[in-house]
Amino acid sequence: MMKSMIIYLWLFTIVLGCKNPEPETYLIPDGFKGTVNVIFNQTKGEPPRYENGRRIYEIPANGILLTQFKDEYGIIDHEYYYVKHNGNRTPLKVFKYEHTNDGTIKWLITNHHEVGIFFDGTTGAYGNGNAKYEQFRVSDYAGLDSIEAPNNFMKRVENALGTDLQPDTLNSQELDTIEKHLDKKNH
Repeated sequence: MMKSMIIYLWLFTIVLGCKNPEPETYLIPDGFKGTVNVIFNQTKGEPPRYENGRRIYEIPANGILLTQFKDEYGIIDHEYYYVKHNGNRTPLKVFKYEHTNDGTIKWLITNHHEVGIFFDGTTGAYGNGNAKYEQFRVSDYAGLDSIEAPNNFMKRVENALGTDLQPDTLNSQELDTIEKHLDKKNH
């Protein structure tokens, strides 16, 4: 009961502390599968772009986008699309999960081969909080565990930023969810 109250207070604080976060649209290269990392507040990053009042994030082929957009927190309206070379967009579904009695998670998926978004809303920071990011995975459930190893991905992030970093924070609830899911699938 106390844990639930703390979570509700935390969520209430986040919602009150945010002033209407802007809706976001992620444009992902058609056929991309892997981890996507959007790193905010980057002076040499892509300049802010809007479409119909929504932030637009054009994800490059490597999955790592440096953007000048400021990071925002709260309940944000996310839309995800695969984008073909001709500009046609195909919406991607955001997969939800529920917690089970044994502390793991169960993905609410009917088609294990449908490609969509996993771990939507995962946030964190690199380098003592200097590089705030949002992260998610594009995959089907069947291939979720074949995504690149975290150490390899971290090296690619360091290359994109041009510096050596260590991940110092990740939304702890999301990290726990990711670890429990991977443990369950690997055993």
